[in-house]
Amino acid sequence: MSHPPQDDWSSTTWQGSRRAQLRAALKLTVRERLLAMQALAELSDRLAAMPRIPAALTDGDAPE
Repeated sequence: MSHPPQDDWSSTTWQGSRRAQLRAALKLTVRERLLAMQALAELSDRLAAMPRIPAALTDGDAPE
């Protein structure tokens, strides 16, 4: 009789999630890492160009 597979809960904590991200990143090739960095840089540029929302229109927790 076979047992059902056990759930892997090791990545459900902050530390476990971080370890899972590092393991995934270490499996990437140099080319994949460079492509990911390029995509993140493009996202950063787009986010930086977005207009800021005045704190008066939010709940007051928005950074300036």
